[in-house]
This record gives sequence, C-alpha cells and structure tokens, in this order.
Amino acid sequence: MLSMTKTRPVFSQRTKKHNFVSMDIFKTLPSFAMRDIENKMIVKKFSKRESIFLESDQADFVWFVKEGYVKEVNHSPDGKANTLCMVGPNGMFGISAFNGGEYGFHCVAETDTTVISFPIHIFQALMEKFPEVAKVAFSKISKLLRQSKDMQTFSQESAEKRILHVLLEMVEVFGNIIPLTRKEIAEMAGTAVETCIRSCIRLEKAGLMTTAHAHITVKNAGSLMDRMEEF
Repeated sequence: MLSMTKTRPVFSQRTKKHNFVSMDIFKTLPSFAMRDIENKMIVKKFSKRESIFLESDQADFVWFVKEGYVKEVNHSPDGKANTLCMVGPNGMFGISAFNGGEYGFHCVAETDTTVISFPIHIFQALMEKFPEVAKVAFSKISKLLRQSKDMQTFSQESAEKRILHVLLEMVEVFGNIIPLTRKEIAEMAGTAVETCIRSCIRLEKAGLMTTAHAHITVKNAGSLMDRMEEF
C-alpha cells in the first residue's frame, strides 16, 4: 500500500480576488456582505499532490473548493494513508476548525486546485448573521460526515465491493470521468494495487468502465451499483 508523503504546506501567492457570489454557500448574501467577506477571504492555488494543511496544524480556518478537488486523509501508525472523503467544487472542508485545536487529518490537492479560506471566527459570525449561510454549511458538513462514515462502513467489506463503492463515490464527486488512477482508487479502497487492477479489468470486460493513463470513465453507474449489491 502506498503511503502519502506529508510535507509542510507552502502557500502559493494570493490570487486576485474574484466574485464568488456564484458559490451556493454565498449566493444568498446581499452585495454589501459579499464585498465585506471578499476582503477577508484568502484565495490560494495548489498543485496536484500539494499539502493544503497537515494533521498537526492549528484549525484556525474553514475552507472551500473553488476549482479542482481535494481529499482528506489520515495516517495509521505504519504510515498508511486512509482516505476520509473527497471534496469538489463548492465543497467545504476542514470542518474540525469549528472545534478549534488541530485539524487531525491531512488535506491534499487531488488535482490542481483553487481554494478559499476564512478565519473561523469570521465565518462563525457570518453564519450567526445570515441563517441561510449556516443552513448550507450544515448541509455540507452532513454530506462530509456521511461520506466519511460510508468509507469506514465499507472498510470491512470485500476488496471488490470496496473498489465499487469508491468508484460510485467518485462518480458522485467527479461525474462519469474520474481523474484518478487505479493506484489512487486502490489507496482509497484500502486494497493492493494489483487487486484493484484485476477488478478494473473485470469491470472493463463487462463493459462498465474504461481506464486510461490518468483517468477512469464509468459507462454505467447504475450497473456498478447493481454489481455492488450482488456481494
């Protein structure tokens, strides 16, 4: 099993401010409030595989994905990386910031990514002032918790069922074209790369998916679900 190399995040230069009103968590805000929070948000770009924050970093910020995808992982004592969840555009991550202390997990850019961070005290004040923001935030938190719980539940299932579950989760995040390799799917499913390759070959022969150098195309998510339910 491959383990992820953890490096101290080196933040890119802040990018020019953009209008983020199209993001669902902010779209109900009046224009004066949007102008105010744009002055307080921090926009950063990360390259694929770059660390956004580490487990031991202080959870002083809450984060949102503007473009790209990030994943949250934890590491077992032997260094093995276990994926907790994947977050795509408009998604929220780093939610342990609500409780202070350390993040407790490692967050990595799964693709080239643009993220937005807010000091947690500012975001908490925003939720208190605008209940619609709090409503969307809690919906995003619930989705993250469900995804993480599903990952843990399926950890006791057979390798092939775990792989199918990960593929279906990734269809929900990315759509039918998943920009991940079979190695990365194996890591998320907690199985050997060779086992994942054999499972993918069987799925390809069944006409359910195709694989390329850096992405997987799912042809029929419904059939993947039917196959998973057979186990």
